[in-house]
Amino acid sequence: MALAYQREETARTLWQTHAKWQVRQVAELGSWCPPSPPGLVVYDTLSGRMHPRRACAALVAALAAQGVEIKPEAPDQGLVLHAKGYAGLLELNEAFARPAGTGVKGQAALLRFDAGLAPQLYSDGLYMIPHADGALAIGSTSERDFDDPTSTDAQLDDILRRAQQAVPALQGVEVIERWAGVRPRAKSRAPMLGAWPGRSKHFIANGGFKIGFGMAPKVAEVMAKLMLDQIDAIPKGFTVADSL
Repeated sequence: MALAYQREETARTLWQTHAKWQVRQVAELGSWCPPSPPGLVVYDTLSGRMHPRRACAALVAALAAQGVEIKPEAPDQGLVLHAKGYAGLLELNEAFARPAGTGVKGQAALLRFDAGLAPQLYSDGLYMIPHADGALAIGSTSERDFDDPTSTDAQLDDILRRAQQAVPALQGVEVIERWAGVRPRAKSRAPMLGAWPGRSKHFIANGGFKIGFGMAPKVAEVMAKLMLDQIDAIPKGFTVADSL
C-alpha cells in the first residue's frame, strides 16, 4: 500500500497531465473490482484497452486502403526486416552460437462476459481485459518449458479458477475460446532492434516480450527511420548488441 501511494506521487511528476495513477476506494468503483482486504485499489488512466486480433485486422485493412499489400512470402526487395517472434530468436541463437533469447508460452481464454466500458483489471498476476464485442480476455500463464506452443492444459484451468476468485461475477460464465501463443523474450527482456551484425541490409525487430504489442507502433517508426533514412533513434538498452 505504501508503494502504491508512493507511485501516485511519482506519476504526478512523470505523467504530468497526460494520465493519472490513483489509490482509490473500492466502493467508488462499483462491482468491477477484485476483492481487496483494505478496500483500496490502484486506478490508472495510462493503460488502455485493445482487441489484438481486431486491431491487427484493422491495420491490415488500413494498409490495403493505402495500396500496401501483405504477402506470406515475397521476394527480397533490397532491405529485409526480421520480425519473426520467438522463432527468430532461436535462429539468432544458432547464427551467433550464444543465447539471444527464447520464447515464453502463455495460455489465455476468452469468456462471454460483457463488461461494457469497464477498464481492464490486474489482480493476482492476471489480466482481465473487456472487449467492445462483449467478450472478456483473461491471461496468462508464463511457461519457459513447453512441448507444444499452441496447446492448452490444466494450467489454463487454474487461470480461470483464479479469475473467478478475483471477480466472482465470472463464475459460471461461458468460455468461448482457449488458446496459447509464445512471447519472444530477448536476453535483455527489452525489444531487440537494429542492424543484423554482419549481414548487409538485414535488420532485426524482436524480443518485445510483455511490452511488444504496446510498443509496436514506436518500434515500427524507429525501424523505418533506420532502414529508410539511416537515422538511428533506437533507445539505449533496446539495441541488438544489448541482447547478443
